[in-house]
Amino acid sequence: MPDTPLRRRRLRSRTVPTVLMGMAALTLAACEEDPVVQAQAFPDLASCIDEADEADAAFTAQDCETAFLAAQAAHLESAPRYEDEALCEEQHGGECIVEARPGGSVFMPILTGYLLGRALSGGSGLLSQPLVSRPGGFATVSGDTRLSSNAGGAEMRASAFRAAPSTRLAPPMSRATVARTGGFGQTRTAIGGRSVGG
Repeated sequence: MPDTPLRRRRLRSRTVPTVLMGMAALTLAACEEDPVVQAQAFPDLASCIDEADEADAAFTAQDCETAFLAAQAAHLESAPRYEDEALCEEQHGGECIVEARPGGSVFMPILTGYLLGRALSGGSGLLSQPLVSRPGGFATVSGDTRLSSNAGGAEMRASAFRAAPSTRLAPPMSRATVARTGGFGQTRTAIGGRSVGG
């Protein structure tokens, strides 16, 4: 059969639904791939290593060190940054550190702990997420996951360990920005509504 514009149009119309069906299946699979993770929060590396030394620990001292280094790097890359030290302290209920930038300084909350996690049903290996303080508790640097304590364990979704966007070069938050968004983490929802308690 000769290759005519009508024949090409019919062939295209047969392949488009197949491609769309394939994309729909991938989207559905992505929604279902948020496995449950057994997460443990630690205020510092030493506490994690102490617990890893116990006989029935689910992780090793090496896991503690690997997760802590990853959390430190993620904190430096994605911690919220503010143009004013007092504003940073208000949003995080504690001490903030200064970071020099060309043209001025910005302020960011200190690293107050980290989450270490491992999927319960196989899947990805070791997961890590930095924690910063917030009034009344702690949160991941995106503010998406809020915790009552930086010590203890709970089950949560793997999405709680999703990397936060980089804030390293972003404009620092001002009082106007905070007033508009409601402050650190206020525009976001805690995942699963679970807290990690001590």
